[in-house]
Amino acid sequence: MMDTVNDSYQEHGSIEPPRIIGRIVRLALGVICLDLVRQIVDDIPGMIERGWPVNPVAICTIFLGFYLLRPVLNLGFTLKNNYWAQVFVFTTTLAIFIYEWLSGGPMFGKVLTAFLMFWMTYVFGHLGISFVLSAINKTPGCEMRAIPHLWTIFTGKNSYEHHCPGFIRNIDEWENRRIEE
Repeated sequence: MMDTVNDSYQEHGSIEPPRIIGRIVRLALGVICLDLVRQIVDDIPGMIERGWPVNPVAICTIFLGFYLLRPVLNLGFTLKNNYWAQVFVFTTTLAIFIYEWLSGGPMFGKVLTAFLMFWMTYVFGHLGISFVLSAINKTPGCEMRAIPHLWTIFTGKNSYEHHCPGFIRNIDEWENRRIEE
């Protein structure tokens, strides 16, 4: 599914904009992502000071953010960087973890916690803003194209569209079929 992300851009106007259910889902997901960012930002000093607690929710959030890093960058900026961002984040995280471990620090020390919070804030912030913008502007296809779509609205210069690689595409297709019947 994610391997076709780079090569499946569509010309402007070739994907139907989302209808009301798709827009509500995008708005809800945007609010969830932005609330996660708010929680991270509100507690960054505390997390850095005490070391981020290792719990199942925190670990799942890290893995989800790591998984989403590639499509957020590639689709959000029309890039074809393959896995370089993930390789960078993984390698840097591992290097910081080893350094802090060898220094006798806690499992999630201050530097590692700050680094994780930095890139997770970016990923979920960009995703949340894109979800909200795509709900407001009826961005066709993937929510990660919301900022380029907004640029199209302001400048009149067409940007590429992309089908959502996730479940939202199924919602959009179902809603379009339901309306056409």
